[in-house]
Amino acid sequence: MQLGAAALFAVEAVYSVATALIFVNHDSMLRALQAQGTQYPSGTDIDTVVNISIGFAIGFVILISILELVAAAGSYLGWRWMFWAALTLFGLGGLGVFTNLGTFARPNTSPIPIGAVAVSELLSIASLGLFIWMLIGVIKFGPWAMKKPGA
Repeated sequence: MQLGAAALFAVEAVYSVATALIFVNHDSMLRALQAQGTQYPSGTDIDTVVNISIGFAIGFVILISILELVAAAGSYLGWRWMFWAALTLFGLGGLGVFTNLGTFARPNTSPIPIGAVAVSELLSIASLGLFIWMLIGVIKFGPWAMKKPGA
């Protein structure tokens, strides 16, 4: 369980940063904002909105990737407290199974191509699977599916 969690966190971190750096650019973000029908404040230049959107998107991806790399290290090392953080991150990552469906329905609203979204969906399914596995493990055996202390 620990090695699976560590591996999935590491893969998700690398994949999300690579995808953001490759696909999130001025043209793709502009196309996505226009497809979403985003209303711009009056007197605001569209390039400014696009650049701010790109900055927030890449910054958010880097922040989440740092959290995932710390979680990968903690999972690999078997830190007991990291179990709860990993469980939470996998639960949130598992929500991507459902949120990606909206992107599949309207692919033009995402700056990321549909193929990359499909890979993201597979990673979200893996996150949901690990979340369920970890939840069952903690209920039956304790964190990281180890024997409960004193049991």
